[in-house]
Amino acid sequence: MNDSNKHFMLYLEQKFNTLMVTTHLILLKKWGVAIILIFSFFFNLKETKAQQFNTDNYLTMSHGTTTVTMTAGGRNSGAILSFALIPNWEFFVQTSLFWENEKELVPQHFNLQGYAKYMFWVNKENDGGGAVFLGFGRSPGYWDETEFLQSHRSIWTAVPITFVLFNKTISWDLMPGALLDWSNTDINEAALGFTYSTRIAVYKIIPKSAIVGEVYGTAGSAYSKPEYKIGFRWEPNNTIVPAISYGRAFDGSSGARLEIGVTIFTPQYLKKPVN
Repeated sequence: MNDSNKHFMLYLEQKFNTLMVTTHLILLKKWGVAIILIFSFFFNLKETKAQQFNTDNYLTMSHGTTTVTMTAGGRNSGAILSFALIPNWEFFVQTSLFWENEKELVPQHFNLQGYAKYMFWVNKENDGGGAVFLGFGRSPGYWDETEFLQSHRSIWTAVPITFVLFNKTISWDLMPGALLDWSNTDINEAALGFTYSTRIAVYKIIPKSAIVGEVYGTAGSAYSKPEYKIGFRWEPNNTIVPAISYGRAFDGSSGARLEIGVTIFTPQYLKKPVN
């Protein structure tokens, strides 16, 4: 390994250690020190689109790409692995660890889900389009009384559609969907929910960055409270994208709260080499 590669690996190791320390501080609720470390991580990364929001866009990653998203926050921490194994398709595995919340009678618990995404439409400018999700486990933003759904007892679908407005200043994502939950064995009946989620990202205010806001929830018998999330996403390149956000329920009850995340994109390892 040459000197430049060694330097780069040591640099990434340093940044990873900073992120782990920040995560630990958040769990201890030492918010002030954690925020300082967050911004140190963001604005010193020179060698390098985070998806810690519930709403997604139309885009599937290039064939042969893997993405890794890691998040840590006040309600839960987790990781998402995405594999673009087929053109226009992505396959996801998501794990989440939810912290105990004595006030809302929520025990600490673990959740695992899998889902797939197919991009069925792209506009001529290649900056908007449509896709469809199909998954099993907790759908984004669905909260069932005091705990999240069991993974093997729910299925969900959603259709993200992306519009670009005002000369690419605003990216608007709409993601309607549906959820079928049969985890309530007491009544032995499936609950149907209609999920709604929308996100707006505003660009050209801060260079290489987006100010993001979203609203999401579920209507129907599988009801969940509407929540909001606002955040900041730094997009310096197509390799690493960090983000920070804050979210709560509209009725003032606990939501996602403060959350940090980073998404890492690999090279196209399935792409055929050029002769």
